[in-house]
Amino acid sequence: MTKAEYLLSELRSSLWVKPSIMGVAASAWVSIAYLCSTWMPGELWIEVKRDILINLLGIMASTMLTVATFSVAAMVSAFASVASTATPRATRIVMQDSTSQNALTSFLSAFIYAIVALVAISIANYGQGGRALLFVGYAFMVGWVLVSFVRWVDRVSKLGRMGDTLERVEEACREAFCSPEAMGTLGAAKAEGDAPSGTRIKASKIGYVQSINVAELDRIAEKIGGNIHILERPGAFVDPHDSLVVISGGEMPDEETSSLIHDCFNIGDARRVVSDPRFGMIILSEIAGRALSPAVNDPGTAIAVLGIQIRLVETWSKLRSETDEVKYPNVEVAALDPEDLLDDAFTAISRDGAAIFEVGVRVQKCLAVLARLGHGELTAAARRHSSLALEQSDQALKTESHREAVRQLAGLVGR
Repeated sequence: MTKAEYLLSELRSSLWVKPSIMGVAASAWVSIAYLCSTWMPGELWIEVKRDILINLLGIMASTMLTVATFSVAAMVSAFASVASTATPRATRIVMQDSTSQNALTSFLSAFIYAIVALVAISIANYGQGGRALLFVGYAFMVGWVLVSFVRWVDRVSKLGRMGDTLERVEEACREAFCSPEAMGTLGAAKAEGDAPSGTRIKASKIGYVQSINVAELDRIAEKIGGNIHILERPGAFVDPHDSLVVISGGEMPDEETSSLIHDCFNIGDARRVVSDPRFGMIILSEIAGRALSPAVNDPGTAIAVLGIQIRLVETWSKLRSETDEVKYPNVEVAALDPEDLLDDAFTAISRDGAAIFEVGVRVQKCLAVLARLGHGELTAAARRHSSLALEQSDQALKTESHREAVRQLAGLVGR
């Protein structure tokens, strides 16, 4: 992911971007209407009285301010609900909901348009054509707001609920799990064995690796005539003592080259699901862990999470032939380890749900599905987690019949 792509991804998830852009566009339309009023013949346009237009814009301004305030309050309440009932890590994903962003954009844009148009028509002399264009803008805003409001009413009834949160998290995770690069070697060559000897470039600050511009690293490696071995995948926590890459062969990297390599790594204070599939599994696991807490006692949510995790891992398994495609031959990186992926997905759920028979059964059934996908490393990881989950269930379940049922299902995983 390039720097520009990373910044665009960050902007898309920010609530202020769309309203700001559309607010500027609405203000621009007011300016265009004034410019057109000076040279366009008035007889080409319908007659819109100045007083009527001012009244209409005043109604829109007052109404949209109220609606926008209500929308923001509803969204803040929904985000707080997601943080308290699911996990705070899911809040950012829910905030990216396009329907909510578009509704808020329409309300704020209409408010900005009405305010700007009221000020403009009060201090400037708009002719018949200019007032007609202002009315066209008003009519467009009213239509857009009505459509957005109808969609928003349906959306706000679901926003913040557990089922909707799980759906949003699954959609966000699927973007990463459907990416051969994110689930494989980032488009680089697959590294075998330990890291080679060479010049190490250390991290410039403390934080999580959010994305890596592998294409630029490949160009740097080709320029210096060497090979770059990436030591940290997206999601890794690094500090200035940790090495990001090892450069072997070619010219000794100078200060400028080291700076360019640092620029290829976006390091921030939080992980990102889009480039870090393991983080998606952690978010889902946290949701299940909270559902399994004694205060909540909701094993059904944990079972639903397990179903999502299985669908995501199956998606990855189908991409096996594409994840090893090499686009950047001068760069090496270790492939995503199935063991790590299942650790993030099942460790907490197996531990927290060990005393709940339904959860123990579903964990073994899910691991049996993974073991039958035909992926050697994934099968081995599924069997290890099956043994671990069985050990925890044997100690936590109170009845022998339940323990025996879980043992029988675990036996299917080991075959």
